Amino acid sequence: MAEFLLLCAPALVYVLVQSRRPGGTFTSAWDRLGASTGSMAAYGWALLLLPLLLLTAWLSTALIPAEVLQAPGVSIAQLTSVGVAIGVILRALGEEVFFRGLLAGVLMRRLGFLWGNLLQAVIFLLPHLPLLLIDARLLPILPVQFLTGWLLGWLRHKTRSFVPGAILHAVVNIAAGLIAL
Repeated sequence: MAEFLLLCAPALVYVLVQSRRPGGTFTSAWDRLGASTGSMAAYGWALLLLPLLLLTAWLSTALIPAEVLQAPGVSIAQLTSVGVAIGVILRALGEEVFFRGLLAGVLMRRLGFLWGNLLQAVIFLLPHLPLLLIDARLLPILPVQFLTGWLLGWLRHKTRSFVPGAILHAVVNIAAGLIAL
């Protein structure tokens, strides 16, 4: 829950600042953030990305030795309880609010889709790098994190909403947690 709040706080500050600018409104600030439900087509695009992201999640997990996944201190979001599942969903939502809603939105408006999306995907990868300090054999997760960040950024750009990506992200994380059991 703390991660969720920490990830959402900068977006809320952004919305407040944007809504107080001359000509700015709360609604326009939420729209700039990408906090709209999105169209049915947006969920269709998310559904098309689902098999690719599930495959990469499975493949990266399959490439990690079992003793690494089961080592003390290593938790690849194993779904051992409902509380853990709720935490996984909230983390995915918070990551989408921050990385795709706020960061990708700002970067793509300023740098264009290509560079803005690439940069937000790299920044999304950074908090996952400490996994290598736990065990270097967790390396297969990193390309998947980058690809996921890039594809979710593309989805946010295509649909102008982070909500379909947040749902997709949560579903993939839940599936990865079930795979890791």
